[in-house]
Amino acid sequence: MANNNKKNHSTPSAVKSSEFQNVAYKGAVPLKAFMGWVLLVIVAALLVGTLAANLLVNQRLGQLVQETATRVELQAQGRATTLREWANGAAALGKTIENAEVVRIFAAESGKQGAANGSSGAPEDMVRAVMAQKPYMEQMFTEFVNRNGLQGAHLMLPGGDVLLSAGNIEAAAQGRLVVRDVVTQAKGQILPLRVVSSPDGNVNVVMDVVRPVMAVSTDDKGPVVAVLWYTLPVGDKLAQLVAATRLDRVGERTALIQHQAGKAEIVGPNALAALDEAYMDIENRLGAGGDAVRVVQPSLVDGKSVFATIRPISGTPFALLQEYDARDALGVMVLYKPGIYLIVSLLMVVLAALMLALTLHLMGQRNRTRVKLLGQTMEALVRVVEARDPFLSGHHSRVARLAVAVGNRMGLSVGERATLYYASQLASVGRLLVPRGVLVKKGKLTDGERKELESHIDQAIGILGDLEFDLPIVPIISQMYEREDGSGHPQGLKGNQMARMSKVLAACDAYVAMTSDRAHRKAMTKGEALKVMGGGAFANEVVGAIKSEKI
Repeated sequence: MANNNKKNHSTPSAVKSSEFQNVAYKGAVPLKAFMGWVLLVIVAALLVGTLAANLLVNQRLGQLVQETATRVELQAQGRATTLREWANGAAALGKTIENAEVVRIFAAESGKQGAANGSSGAPEDMVRAVMAQKPYMEQMFTEFVNRNGLQGAHLMLPGGDVLLSAGNIEAAAQGRLVVRDVVTQAKGQILPLRVVSSPDGNVNVVMDVVRPVMAVSTDDKGPVVAVLWYTLPVGDKLAQLVAATRLDRVGERTALIQHQAGKAEIVGPNALAALDEAYMDIENRLGAGGDAVRVVQPSLVDGKSVFATIRPISGTPFALLQEYDARDALGVMVLYKPGIYLIVSLLMVVLAALMLALTLHLMGQRNRTRVKLLGQTMEALVRVVEARDPFLSGHHSRVARLAVAVGNRMGLSVGERATLYYASQLASVGRLLVPRGVLVKKGKLTDGERKELESHIDQAIGILGDLEFDLPIVPIISQMYEREDGSGHPQGLKGNQMARMSKVLAACDAYVAMTSDRAHRKAMTKGEALKVMGGGAFANEVVGAIKSEKI
């Protein structure tokens, strides 16, 4: 732009309307026409972006919750199966005793069941031999306890009397009731865990297993002749079974719950912690699986928000609790949510920029078409005006060139120079409505004729006022006959009351008129014209710029 300014210090060259075809979008005034479009695009982009981001965030959150729930259920199912196998293994420890014929005969004879008819099912000589082996039986029983790491064991008659005992065993308080149930149902039981103190002062969690010992028969379905009751320490083993593995994620936790008499307890390595919530309520809340696992619930262990489920372990009074801390499970959302909002925002910004560029392009095309039509219309009007007054031939193009050159020297913007260019061409359109005789009169005009001639500016405003311009052409034309000292018309404006562009147009129009022949006088020289213009009617800044031009 600096180079262009330097060139314009020389003689003004021909100015074409094509120079200003894109001006409508570079000036301050035309930008206001786009504010509605810009605001609409931005608001639409924000709404669409927000909706899209929320949709993606909610969709990802739903997927993550579903994945978490599925993982919790699979872990619970797998570990419940492991615990069930362990419990079955613990119950199977007594098979070496309960299935041994010598033990079964010994128990039957010791109970003197059917002594009259030998209901033990074994020959009498075998019975006598077995009964003579009680010391051996006691030794075998002790080896059974030691070999399996049991705390102790009893071989009891159906009435509760102890036949054999090894280790340190303390039967549960409901011992006789349990024995009666096992005898009646001929089915073993795993009892709720207990906390006991060992002779060395340690506290252990132990499990009692009660197994029926059947009489010898051909089909092994004889009556129950004894009950095998053994106790094994399980605290450390259970802690190992529910401990986290390398495959577990941060925040995942497994615990064992036992229930008895409607109450629930969390099982620890050497303690049982009672829960405030009844087991039935826990099972109803967490045992359903499916949708229940997808709901964040307070942890039974520490009250934190977790995804959780429980799986009862069949044949035992236990249930496996599987939890996943919601904060850890959904932690990825801390990064995903702002990330997706950022990505969507960037996409919306790009989309908005593309839409604005497209809008700008389309409106630019519209503007260029309007400018082209305006230029054609303007040239036609100028030809008609100049045809009615031969002395005006070339006047408008000279004014336009000079006004653009002066505006360039004064540092006016492209939009302001474009306004001067079009205003110079259209300023005399009102002369079409002034009688030709007044325009070409060689003598002095009467007051009436002068008023009629001066009215052409109002006529021009009336004609141009109904046309749409992106530039302030009409306001500038309306002030072109005002003067710096207030001597102009039609409003008598002066000084700062006039627009800067109007001051430029007024001075350039007057200068071209003074230095051109008219019907009533000859053209002035540049010096004469500038001397007249220096009398205060025109802005000194503009007169100085005209003086600097090589015209």
